[in-house]
Amino acid sequence: MQILDDLQRLTSSQGALLYRLVDLGYLTKGQVDELINQLVGDRLAKAERYLTFAQQLDANARLDQPHIISRCYYAMYHATRALVLQVRRADLDDHDRLPAALDQIVGSNYGDILARWRGMRNQVEYSPYAPVDLADQAATALIDARSLLTACGGFLQNRGVEL
Repeated sequence: MQILDDLQRLTSSQGALLYRLVDLGYLTKGQVDELINQLVGDRLAKAERYLTFAQQLDANARLDQPHIISRCYYAMYHATRALVLQVRRADLDDHDRLPAALDQIVGSNYGDILARWRGMRNQVEYSPYAPVDLADQAATALIDARSLLTACGGFLQNRGVEL
């Protein structure tokens, strides 16, 4: 577990080093791929847990609605990080850059969805003023989070990642 914890923020240069070690015969490509896929699976599982928690909250309770939005955003954030790690062989935890990376990989409007929910999460977490339509926003967050997690999971499965 410590090895995975150490590797979870794999940088591009560290990823390149791992594959250089493969070229030199110290590691096999299968070993590196297995480690990365374990990290990807663990991060995607975390995303699912965040979404499951959000789904257990009462979407009709005003006090729960900001938490639903926050957990849904973080579910999408972690699913996107998992996807980026698997494709680029490097972690990207930058909230500002993740939407563009998601669009580059998946090629749809999921990056816009992620960016939108980051903005909404910021509003409900940091502003004393909730949106007027907070209940609708919470309900939509649950739908968008499920959609994005399904898309990321499907993309990863198409790449041969066992989830």
